[in-house]
Amino acid sequence: MGSKVLIVEDEFIVANDLQLILKQAGYIVTGIAVSAEEANEHIAKNKPDLVLLDIYLEGKQSGIDLAKKLKAENIAFVYLSANSNQTILEEAKRTDPYGFLVKPFREKDLLITLEIASYRHKNSIESRLRQEELLQKKLNSISLQTLQFEEYLQETARILQAFIPYDLIVFEIKKTDLNKRKSAAYMRIGFDEYQYIGEKELRNIINSKSNSSFTEINYLENETVIYENNTEHFNPNLSFIKDHFRAESFLVFPFSLDNELTIQYIFCSQKKNNYSQHHIDLLTSAKKDFTNLMNGVTNQQKLVDSKKNENFKETISPQFIDIIGKHPLLLNTLDLIVQVAPYNTSVLILGESGTGKEKAAQSIHNLSMRKNGPFVKVNCAAISPTLIESELFGYEKGAFTGAIESRKGKFELADGGTIFLDEIGELSNEMQIRLLRVLQEKEIDSVGGNTARKVDIRIVAATNRNLEKEVALGNFRMDLYYRLNVFPITMPTLRERKSDIPELANYFAEKFCKEVNKNFNGINPKMLQQMNEYYWPGNIRELENFIERSVILNNGKSELDFKLSSSHSESFSTENVQTLEDVKNAQQQIERDYIISILKKANGRIRGTAGAASILNIKPTTLESKMNKLAIKKDDYAKS
Repeated sequence: MGSKVLIVEDEFIVANDLQLILKQAGYIVTGIAVSAEEANEHIAKNKPDLVLLDIYLEGKQSGIDLAKKLKAENIAFVYLSANSNQTILEEAKRTDPYGFLVKPFREKDLLITLEIASYRHKNSIESRLRQEELLQKKLNSISLQTLQFEEYLQETARILQAFIPYDLIVFEIKKTDLNKRKSAAYMRIGFDEYQYIGEKELRNIINSKSNSSFTEINYLENETVIYENNTEHFNPNLSFIKDHFRAESFLVFPFSLDNELTIQYIFCSQKKNNYSQHHIDLLTSAKKDFTNLMNGVTNQQKLVDSKKNENFKETISPQFIDIIGKHPLLLNTLDLIVQVAPYNTSVLILGESGTGKEKAAQSIHNLSMRKNGPFVKVNCAAISPTLIESELFGYEKGAFTGAIESRKGKFELADGGTIFLDEIGELSNEMQIRLLRVLQEKEIDSVGGNTARKVDIRIVAATNRNLEKEVALGNFRMDLYYRLNVFPITMPTLRERKSDIPELANYFAEKFCKEVNKNFNGINPKMLQQMNEYYWPGNIRELENFIERSVILNNGKSELDFKLSSSHSESFSTENVQTLEDVKNAQQQIERDYIISILKKANGRIRGTAGAASILNIKPTTLESKMNKLAIKKDDYAKS
């Protein structure tokens, strides 16, 4: 039986064409609605599996308004629109659609998009159910332990981080018929490191910031609710957290106990739009387990405030040994890695060159059930287009001139483990089709072979390209993009997490000093300041190379005090930046200066192991394209 599809489209001809295509493909079209209001009535009577949704509709509500309700009711939806307004498209993207089609569309694209949407929705349901079961299991495991009250809070805080990301979690408990309550909080200061903030510390913070007392704040809601900073629905009772902890998103989760006590968790994040209906559903599904846990805890122990302000932490997992830093953006990324690692879901890692995408892929493998299997790395940009097919899929003896014996490809070598496809945006259209089959069928055909072989692999891909733009330009297959983009992870740039520079610099300095047998005597404060002011277009890789040069030129007796070159040291100035176009121009100038400095270092060579392309870790053709775009001429980097 085919999936049930609702068409929400106010253009009769388009809606009728959609209905004919879908029926011929075996779908059951439950109806056509011309407005969000009409669609809501239809959904209430006959819940569809999937909704094809135009953005602009008749009536007061748009397709984006309807999408928010579909998301809340866990119904998959695909946008279908001719609108090209960037603001509208960004707003639509924030609803996290399962696909996006632009009018006019091809029948093939429509059917592929619906197939991928169904695939993604099914995987998201399975993932949600697994998360709910895991959270309930972990809460139950805490209830079996014999701990002090603060220890119960700390274990709960640690467990919740993997499910509901936060930078600060506030815990409140009070008697229903009295105004007395106890409060505590845990602030995240590392990957698995938290600072405990007791009742007295919280009161001091609040009294120093406002005239109100934390212990006088009324409970925010009777139901789990999300608040965003600077919105008309923002609850003023959260202002002290917003002001002191720079929080932007809040998730409030209250529940009552059998002994006339009321509990409230307030999850706080410095990231905007960090919480969704998914998090509300997750907490709601586990409310009974929270209640059972806290009933047992409060019945057997007297609620007392901790006598000291202390940190609790676990040794950071060795899977993250090469990922350094404590910036909230990086910690959010590590949380996503931990969440997706146990499953076989395909992962797409996005980010600029040098941000650590390979290390993220290695961490996903190390944290997965496949950790004892192989981890095979393939740089798609570094392999010639004529060789990549045989490199990935292997070949049989006699398949081509020079094939004197059979050879296994990377996919077969990764059987039982993980394959990491770096720079996947460089694959040709033909190779994209072959990769799609591997994702769909889990089987490969070697070059010159006659039979397909099954492989048990997990695919993790990475790119520094904007794949959405590449899809729009026809350079990357839309069906492959959606197959890979089931769980995207974005690595933050170094300029977004500059607070991590001192820790990274010290880590690399100690590493290189050990390699060259020199003493590490610290880094000069002026050098640290200069590093903090620099824009780092090459990200962590560029920082690592800079520190390595600093160590080599250091005498081993004094602090590292290597100066960035003149082109490097020019910090990103905002003095004359007024528009987005100004930002783009400034970024291009920084990139231009950086490439010129690398070309000078390589003595003008582009290709080869010591060439600029190799230093930048990009294809020579990509570098030449960038040089052409940035108007870099030989005179700019040739030695005088």
